[in-house]
Amino acid sequence: MTYSLYIAILMLVGMAGGKLASKVGLPTVSGYLLCGLLLGPSVLNLITSEIYYSLGFVNELALGMLAISVGTELHYLMFKKFGKNLVTISMGNAVLTVAVTSLLTWLVGLPIQYALILGTLALTVSPAGVVEVIKDTRSEGEMTQNVLGLVAFDNLVAIMAFGMMVSFVQSFGDQGPGGIALLGSVLLDIFLGALIGALSGLFVSFFIRKETSNDKLLVILLAVILFNTGIASMYGLSPVLTNIFSGIAITNLTSRKVLIATLLNRIEMPVFVIFLTLAGAHINLSIIGTVGVAGLAYIAARSIGKYVGSLIFSQFTDVSRKIRPYIGLGLFPQAGIAIGLATVAERSIPNVSGAITGVVLAGAVFFEIFGPMITGYALKAVGETKAARSPKFKKQ
Repeated sequence: MTYSLYIAILMLVGMAGGKLASKVGLPTVSGYLLCGLLLGPSVLNLITSEIYYSLGFVNELALGMLAISVGTELHYLMFKKFGKNLVTISMGNAVLTVAVTSLLTWLVGLPIQYALILGTLALTVSPAGVVEVIKDTRSEGEMTQNVLGLVAFDNLVAIMAFGMMVSFVQSFGDQGPGGIALLGSVLLDIFLGALIGALSGLFVSFFIRKETSNDKLLVILLAVILFNTGIASMYGLSPVLTNIFSGIAITNLTSRKVLIATLLNRIEMPVFVIFLTLAGAHINLSIIGTVGVAGLAYIAARSIGKYVGSLIFSQFTDVSRKIRPYIGLGLFPQAGIAIGLATVAERSIPNVSGAITGVVLAGAVFFEIFGPMITGYALKAVGETKAARSPKFKKQ
């Protein structure tokens, strides 16, 4: 078959899955992923790994759109209002997640070096899983804003912690200078990603201030997203972080978050249906049997760390009591960023033999399928979804 036919199948099957999911009360995101799972190697094997990587352009565009949307949430006024909360909750769940994940994966038999790396990888959150559930459920409110901010903040913390942890682990093997060099490289990469994102955001802001027509502005915005992604990939930076910084620059220079959302809404539906259905097709359930207990320990530990860490440290913030038990649940989705960092770790640490990537992939199977469902439940429980805000729901 041609790639055009594969894309058509992904769009139609994904849409059907999303519709069925909404009928039974699940997020449409889960429907896309589950239908993709049916098309992938675990069931029909219609979408093979070769097809998945050949359609990688869609993944890059979708992740860039998601990242720039997350970035636009970090306006300085929002950070002024929720900044203390974001720092406290993010750092709190980071400490507990790293500690619990490292401990549990070590206790089930993984070497301490691998366990420590897995602890930092557990910090990452999938922008796709969170943002799409929020859009799908049309959620708005205090928890929605905090969770969107935490997605950006947690990933930034995760990438910095990852660099430091790999540096520390490398020192176990008398690779101290290499570890220090890696740490410096990670910090430089974050700085360069922020610089490129800020400059590209400034570029978009210039055209927004000139009141460029929305059609032309959409072309410019998409070009900037792809530019950020391409430059970041070329020089080994994080495309997600680069586009997040671009979104931060745009929203703070123009205060036009709604305009950016409106522009992306024009094309996001077909892009995200393909992207999420394709993500489901990339899930291979056989990986769970391969990593066994270590994979289950990673899933349990990350869940405990995210939930309990957010719950405990939210007590030291002015976040409403109503949403404190649910913030951690909003951070469950995990996928691409963790997998990407896992491959970097295995290149940096000798004799890993795929153990770290295998465990993270097993976690991604769980968190990519069930994470959006858990996030959707949390948003509904605090009454921030459109359905929960309706008078009919409140009477029940």
